[in-house]
Amino acid sequence: MRVFNIIFFFLFFLIFSNKLYAERISIVYTVDNTPITSVEINNEITYLKLINKNLEEMDDENLVVYASKSILRERIKELEISKYFKFGFNDELVSQNLKNLTTSLGFNNNDEFNNFLLNSNLTKEFIKKKIEIELLWNRLIYEKYKNKLSINNDKIRKNLKLQIDKEDSQIEEYKLSEILFSPTSKSTERDEIEKVIKSINEVGFKNTAIIYSISNSASSGGEIGWLKKTQLSENIIKIIQDLDVGEITNPIDAPAGKLILTLTDKRKVKKKISFEKEFEKALLLERNKQLNQFSSIDFKKIELNTNINER
Repeated sequence: MRVFNIIFFFLFFLIFSNKLYAERISIVYTVDNTPITSVEINNEITYLKLINKNLEEMDDENLVVYASKSILRERIKELEISKYFKFGFNDELVSQNLKNLTTSLGFNNNDEFNNFLLNSNLTKEFIKKKIEIELLWNRLIYEKYKNKLSINNDKIRKNLKLQIDKEDSQIEEYKLSEILFSPTSKSTERDEIEKVIKSINEVGFKNTAIIYSISNSASSGGEIGWLKKTQLSENIIKIIQDLDVGEITNPIDAPAGKLILTLTDKRKVKKKISFEKEFEKALLLERNKQLNQFSSIDFKKIELNTNINER
């Protein structure tokens, strides 16, 4: 795959300076001979703004960069999924996820949502296809790696008990956000880390996560949410426990690359812990963490073997 930087002034000009862009379709990329057009990238921007209101604060040039990366990732996933599954046979699950999405976005009924789509030049089929791609990608990763999950129930149970026993009547919770990125090579690792850090300083952690992170949390600005201290590994606790709110960690080695965390808030809450419930949460958290790592690593391998050309 040819190394490329998605900074292209022609596309930026085409999308944002010409109101008649929809009539001027040009092929911007090909992914294994499958074209991606400027109109598709513009529709991607509209969709991404729909699901992430924070993108309204992002400048137009970075929006083009982010949307281009987003649609490239999706197209690579779609081509890989098509080797194993057929599309169009998951209507019930897709419809349920679409319903959940419209509710979470604040639409009161289908008419409101349909009107929005009409005014935005998007279609329900367009969004359903996106939902199906993510559902099938997650299914593919699970089927490929379910037997490689390494979850030590006894160790998790023991560590959880130790952490709970160490706490007083209150328990610490941390609100975290992440940027997970995979340097191209060892020789470029330092420069790429500096580029991410520079971006954090210039446009903020949230926008940098949206642009550079390969984690599933990228679309929400890297936000992980509130986690109890008992849900975190000892290594992560050591790294974040002395952080002030707003501080970021140094890059942390992770299976999928480099991980940078920021502490967006912290608090102590009254200790009301059901050991079994916390244990189930810890198991699920570890399972999802490992699957996300497999997903990121697998995608990187597929991307490197995909023929991507900028036109």
